[in-house]
Amino acid sequence: MWVLREAVRETVTEVLQFLLEADRAAFLREHGGRKNGHYPRKLETPFKIRAKPVTGQVELAIPRDREGRYYPSFLHPYARRQVDVGEVAVALYAAGVSQRKAAEVLSLLLGHRYTHETVSAITDGVLEKVEAFRQRPLPEEMAFVYLDGFFLKVLWEGEGVERASVYVALGITPSGERQVLGFWLLPSENALAWEGVLRELRGRGLWRVLLFVADGLPGIEEAIRRVYPQAQWQRCVVHMVRSGLSQVRSRDRALLAQELRGVYGAGSREEALQALERSREVWGARYPSLVAAWWGDSGALLRFYEYPEVLWPYLRSTNLMERFIREVRRGTKVRDYKFPRPEAVFKLLYLEGERQEGRWGERKLKGFAEARETLERMLEERYAPRTQTLTHKS
Repeated sequence: MWVLREAVRETVTEVLQFLLEADRAAFLREHGGRKNGHYPRKLETPFKIRAKPVTGQVELAIPRDREGRYYPSFLHPYARRQVDVGEVAVALYAAGVSQRKAAEVLSLLLGHRYTHETVSAITDGVLEKVEAFRQRPLPEEMAFVYLDGFFLKVLWEGEGVERASVYVALGITPSGERQVLGFWLLPSENALAWEGVLRELRGRGLWRVLLFVADGLPGIEEAIRRVYPQAQWQRCVVHMVRSGLSQVRSRDRALLAQELRGVYGAGSREEALQALERSREVWGARYPSLVAAWWGDSGALLRFYEYPEVLWPYLRSTNLMERFIREVRRGTKVRDYKFPRPEAVFKLLYLEGERQEGRWGERKLKGFAEARETLERMLEERYAPRTQTLTHKS
């Protein structure tokens, strides 16, 4: 009994702490302000074990804001606001808690039996917001757009469980604000699929982009040329390095990694090309395909040198996108990487996107403040309307 009680206490503490963090994030989005750490507080929480009430004391870290305006309403001793079951269920789902586990937690917290079917029905209320999110108009311009994809197992009606491609687009404004532009679920990853994604972005109002940052996704370069002919493509250097080193003998990896670091870590494009030439002289005979690949893609790999130096770390890789996908994948693990229907994937992506955008809204990316004027000028110059000469018949 003692072990069970401690397990319940640990679960309740974890859930309450997550709700506190989400509550503060929502407060700061609505009222402004900044985080200011936490302070400890003990809370007496009644919960049930095997239908018997048990009083347990949990230790929480209460979030603060710098202005001292925030305090979680459900901890006020005289608060009249009741716990909203729907809000709690959605918050748990967004945190990556499985529907069965969420049902157990709700039953423990609220003293009423909930099933995973009930939790599924509650979280389905998010689907209208999901559709509105996926169809909402986009800003007319973005400095950079990150594109990436990953795979999930989804139960398609009439077809069974199949592997599906999840496409995600993440935008960065000239001022350094991040935004989830969209997400899609398609049976496979190919050139036509990426072109469809880009055309949807354009159809929703995103007309001007300086640079797309992506790995060597199938057909991505051709798709960008067709839909955004004035935009450029930066291939992820980190992925290229990892892929190349995986083909190298273990005794050569450290030296070759250092050589490649001299390429993408150079102070200018000219220096990078010189370093690439030296690498070809040293390693070309031993690893001809690797060196040829770097030379063949050098235009896309070294594109970041055309942009303000302070932004190079953001452009050399898709790390910003990978962090977002990593958080999404955290929610897929508890679901055994399988989803009962496509709508379940959309719910997870929407809730994670909303959570991340709430965090991103608290601060802009470093370096963009000093590069903003340059980026805006580049957008204006690249997308300046072309003058047309009109001839009139006399």
